[in-house]
Amino acid sequence: MPTIREIAAKSGYSPATVSRLLNNDPSFSISDHARKKILQTAQNLNYQQPNTTHGLAYHIAAIFAVQPKQELEDIYFSNLRQSLVERGKQANLTLTFYPDIDHISTDIDGVVAVGEFDSTALQQLRQLTPHRVFVDSNPDPHHFNSVQPNLQAIVEEAIDQLIAAGDTPIGLINGGYWNKDQQVTHQQDPRQKYFESRLRELQLFDSRFLFIGGEFSVAGGYRLGQQVVQSLNKQALPKGFLVGSDPLAVGVLQAFNENKITVPTDTAIISINDIDIARYVSPPLTTFHIDTDDLAVQAITTLKDSIIFDRPHKRMVLVDAKLVYRKSFSQPTSKDGTGLQQVKTDDQS
Repeated sequence: MPTIREIAAKSGYSPATVSRLLNNDPSFSISDHARKKILQTAQNLNYQQPNTTHGLAYHIAAIFAVQPKQELEDIYFSNLRQSLVERGKQANLTLTFYPDIDHISTDIDGVVAVGEFDSTALQQLRQLTPHRVFVDSNPDPHHFNSVQPNLQAIVEEAIDQLIAAGDTPIGLINGGYWNKDQQVTHQQDPRQKYFESRLRELQLFDSRFLFIGGEFSVAGGYRLGQQVVQSLNKQALPKGFLVGSDPLAVGVLQAFNENKITVPTDTAIISINDIDIARYVSPPLTTFHIDTDDLAVQAITTLKDSIIFDRPHKRMVLVDAKLVYRKSFSQPTSKDGTGLQQVKTDDQS
């Protein structure tokens, strides 16, 4: 079946005009001449209206610039991939996954991208189509739509929770931000940036409690956990740590357990992602649940809107997360003995 671009090219009208007409957009006004020409062109190209309530079918290139090992270890990315496919089908967007940008067909209607890309790759994506969305991050906000977890809100909420529980000073254990252009790991991953900014604002920042670098993996967390042990004796530990991801936290817990550091007695841990393994480690992790299905819904909606309405401005959608309390950090209580906030408590806590 022909794509929007093919019909648009043959008829002489924009893809947005073709899309809105063939989708029977009730708010769309078009001259009879243009309507007849587009419909005749579609008929000549053997276009058939899909048997769906969603209208025209769209062909979307999907590219995951995530290492297979990382996707295997961190189910967050596998869940995100699955959710994008399922939500795409519901919206009549057919996602085709490509190993790299060079293999992407030119007759696509849009692009959804996940992962890290250098400046050359970003330029290639910009040339493929004006309709594109990054999910989970956005390396180029001026040229790409994005749907991301609200990391600033997550980090600040974690800090507020630790302070409310009396768990200060606070440390950060986090992976490094890999810059593909310079082939180096930078120290300013967004989680670190928001962490430092918030603690400096509160006059609680202490660089001795920053442990940064490497991959967001179990092995990376184990190495950072060992650095904590080697740098600080048990009495000098911060009262609580924010750990940048659940795989990191699993490795940190292993290093702590081997060195007889008890969580949360010696130091508390709050993590991010809420992958399945978080509830089965010892102790089970208190962690922020990021809803990958919600990310996918927002990404598919943003991309389809861009295609249909040909929106020139770029949109950034931030998705909030819920803190799931387990045993690595207990919910602070107010003076009347109730929880400070309405947040989810896992049944294993």
